[in-house]
Amino acid sequence: TVGFWENLSIPNNYVLGPGDELVISLWGETSLRQTYTISRSGKIYDEKVGVLNVSGKTIDQVNEYILNQFGRVYSTLNGSNPSTFLDISLGSLKSINVNFVGEVNYPGVYAIHPFSNVITGLIQAGGVDTTGSLREIKIKRNNRLHIKIDLYDFLLKGNISDEIQLKDKDIVLIDFRRSTIHVDSSVFKPGIYESIKGETLKDLIDFAGGLKPDAGTKISLKRIVPHSLRNNKSLNNQSIYVPYSKSDEILVQNGDIITVNKMLESIQSVEMIGQVKSPGVYNYYKDMNLYDLIELGGGFNDSTFWKSVYNNQAEIVRRDPSSRYEKIIKINLNRILDEKYLKSVKLQNLDRFVVHSNLNFFEKKNIQINGEVNIPGSYPLV
Repeated sequence: TVGFWENLSIPNNYVLGPGDELVISLWGETSLRQTYTISRSGKIYDEKVGVLNVSGKTIDQVNEYILNQFGRVYSTLNGSNPSTFLDISLGSLKSINVNFVGEVNYPGVYAIHPFSNVITGLIQAGGVDTTGSLREIKIKRNNRLHIKIDLYDFLLKGNISDEIQLKDKDIVLIDFRRSTIHVDSSVFKPGIYESIKGETLKDLIDFAGGLKPDAGTKISLKRIVPHSLRNNKSLNNQSIYVPYSKSDEILVQNGDIITVNKMLESIQSVEMIGQVKSPGVYNYYKDMNLYDLIELGGGFNDSTFWKSVYNNQAEIVRRDPSSRYEKIIKINLNRILDEKYLKSVKLQNLDRFVVHSNLNFFEKKNIQINGEVNIPGSYPLV
């Protein structure tokens, strides 16, 4: 079915041909509305004006041509102040016959909508087979190569050219895919892509949507050695790593496997544990000190909360690569108001800052002891 085409506006370069229906309307001093179907010889006939050859003309050209021809009969169409006006529109349209050959799912001759271009025509013909090329689609017109089309321009960039409009008796040739490039891992659209001569590693990565934020700086490239360079003394495959900054200098070839490895993750964190307002893990950065961490954890400016903290000692627990045990650095929280002191305590990555509770501040938990004891009652748990 071609029903969904009926609402499309007429392309400026649409050329009229046999089977098209022209609707000519006159209004003003003279009123007329007449429908004409273009004959196989490319002509229409009007009883008063005669035979008009309209085939091969665009809508703009036909409008000017018919205005001149009708002006010979209807004089009120002429002059700088005409009293009759003319309008031309299209009614029913002819279908065009286009041959789709090569690597298409259903090759053959198709009667398709006259507004069709290569892309929409291929859709009506069932699409390109998986063995077909998307990079060099050929349109042959009048037994000559009319244009070569790279569908990647449309599929990846949304660009479309007016030159891909199909015409009656065109031949659309889909050649075999000449290259297969695998792009994998930390790109937005991993998959199988096709390259043409002169394209680089960076071009293929761009086809795959570019690098993800977690992509590394090295690109893995596995390559099959070309037939002309193979011998029994060397391997038939090569593996290299290319810096992404130089990926635009490496030309790709058929069979390449491009892998964009993820960057190596590094832990940059410190932790606050114990009697603090907001315990948890925080990001570590260069030159971070204890004052910075305490501020992130909510600080000790609340006088009531400060009473719940054991003031005499806190600890920084630090990993010691020279020992099997962690290193304990004691911190005197009585100097909590001494900003200079706190800023002098430099933190290291993966440090843990431990703050203890003041047990005297919290209500003691009681245990009830009843039964055959000398002094039954409620006893505080220490």
